[in-house]
Amino acid sequence: MNNFRDALLAAIEEKGISLKAVAEGAGVSYEQLKKLKQNKSKSTNVDDAAKIAEFIGVPLGELMAGAVSSEESEIAYLLSQLEPSERQFLLNAAKAQIEARDQTQQQSGEDSE
Repeated sequence: MNNFRDALLAAIEEKGISLKAVAEGAGVSYEQLKKLKQNKSKSTNVDDAAKIAEFIGVPLGELMAGAVSSEESEIAYLLSQLEPSERQFLLNAAKAQIEARDQTQQQSGEDSE
């Protein structure tokens, strides 16, 4: 990505979300985002950029690098829409699933020896 504007526009297109949704969700100025989209500005302040990246669900560096797959981006976006308790529930479930998978793989490895 060349600049924050390009990174932002690519991310919202990939996610299929509006500038207004980003502004509201991230708690930043819609007018500033509109200026970015209209190419009247190429950047925003660091605090707002970080808020936008957090709302989108990716680290700012990854957003700027365009290094996030659409699946990762969608998962992060969906997680950002959940209440903290709902997010924690899903994180705990994912950790339990990974642990169960690892134990199964470990047992399979021991059985084949």
